[in-house]
Amino acid sequence: MLAKDTSWPFDMDLSALDTASITNILNDIENHLPRIESEGGMTELLRVKQLFETELMTTRRLH
Repeated sequence: MLAKDTSWPFDMDLSALDTASITNILNDIENHLPRIESEGGMTELLRVKQLFETELMTTRRLH
């Protein structure tokens, strides 16, 4: 879970998010990727995307 992941950049519990919410967040990230101009910004956004993808695969996810 992201809340226990020390690499997560925010102190928040994402366990209450359902699959649709995380999917919407991932779609928003995908839509913003082409607009990112800096390499650092792209790296950070891809890192956050990976964290949400991992969270989406959590077996305890609410549906």
